[in-house]
Amino acid sequence: MKRVKKFVGFTVAALLTSTLFTTPALATSETPFKSLEDFKKQKQVPNAQEVKLLGYNEWGEFEEEEPNNTIAQANQITTEDYAIGKFTKDDKDYYKIEINGDEEVDLSVSLFSMDEDDTNMQLNVNVYDSTGKEMDSYYEDSDEYGYGGGFYLDPGVYYFEASDLANLNNGETYMLSPLVLDDEPFIDRIAGEDRYHTAAAIAVRRSGGYPSDHVILATGADFPDALAGAPLAFYYDAPILLTRKNALPQITKSTIDVLDAKSVTILGGTGAISKDVENALVKSGLDVERISGSDRYETATAIAEVLPPSDGAVVAYGRNFPDALSIAPIAASNMMPILLTEKSKLPESTKQAVNDYDFTYVVGGEGVVGQKVFSQLPDPERISGKNRYSTSVAIAEHFELEPTFVNIATGADFADALAGAAYTYGEPLLLTPSDYLSAEAKDYFVKNETFYFTIFGGKAAVSENVEDEILELFE
Repeated sequence: MKRVKKFVGFTVAALLTSTLFTTPALATSETPFKSLEDFKKQKQVPNAQEVKLLGYNEWGEFEEEEPNNTIAQANQITTEDYAIGKFTKDDKDYYKIEINGDEEVDLSVSLFSMDEDDTNMQLNVNVYDSTGKEMDSYYEDSDEYGYGGGFYLDPGVYYFEASDLANLNNGETYMLSPLVLDDEPFIDRIAGEDRYHTAAAIAVRRSGGYPSDHVILATGADFPDALAGAPLAFYYDAPILLTRKNALPQITKSTIDVLDAKSVTILGGTGAISKDVENALVKSGLDVERISGSDRYETATAIAEVLPPSDGAVVAYGRNFPDALSIAPIAASNMMPILLTEKSKLPESTKQAVNDYDFTYVVGGEGVVGQKVFSQLPDPERISGKNRYSTSVAIAEHFELEPTFVNIATGADFADALAGAAYTYGEPLLLTPSDYLSAEAKDYFVKNETFYFTIFGGKAAVSENVEDEILELFE
């Protein structure tokens, strides 16, 4: 891999899937909900129990109900929904939406395939008013990944007609979603009652409602063994879940069940995650491997050895977490390992490992990775700021990441950013103090007109005041 100057991210469709469309946490209540909004208000998080929701599956997706082949048979959805369906021969699927209020809205409609083999599909959406008159889009943005259309619509009833013009009759799954655009930013929060629940919620959101064969398991008590885990998660296409040292939290176990995982990779030795946890996973029928070393530096090196060959590597300070986590999505997406170092001495395991790479990115200033270490690395390039918050912004700017979609986590603790690093591939992961938005992040958002924000963690980790300050940027 050549030295990365600009990250080439996912397709627009994939970005929309991962960022815009909310997959609410699963609920444990056995009482049917009246609406998806009621479902979203639940504060509980995933377990293996099914949720019986009128029209919705346990992932919070609206599932197409046939017959819906005419306007009269249209399925009712809202702007909070995304609908999942399949096309059969000569199929046209209709969805009904009601826009309330007293002002015109700007509505964007997206339709794209959820399956890998979608290159021959010709997805199309038409919008009709209550009389059956077709509405004109003010733009069309169609490519091999899907369709997006924008409409200025007055309050009233409208219908979406979704179809595959290629008429492949291949049963591939599609997603349709309406989204009302306005002048306020879109702020999403993925959170649970603690770090274990938050990691579970991130994992479920990341899955998009599909199984995940593999799971990465890290300790929720400390960061060292987990710092290098994001590239491995990307390589295995796996979420990162957290555990206590001596017992697997019920929420983690339930999420593994929900994701229908077949294998688990444990990061770190038995001092971080005990043999009892490993044995419990094996007993439940999972294939379990452990990647570890005698210390955090050897563990990071051992993870690097599992990854496919790369020309470059990341080197970060091993005694703290912020810098390694800020660059984790970039390292992961480009399959670069994250190796760890002391400030003034390159550990022997890291010294040997860097010989396999042509260049290195050094994250953080000389206060965490000294010049003596820097000079021993192959073709090193330093990315840093005056503190952990400005360093996270410096990383986003250095790699010219798309600034429209941004993820935020507290810089005061590692757990939420760690789980989020396996979710944010190709998007900035910015750190902020818990109680206010960092000045560096504010400047970045204003300069780049950032509009879509995902916060990892509850309000104790990233307070409501951070949300308020984001909103104030748009006043």
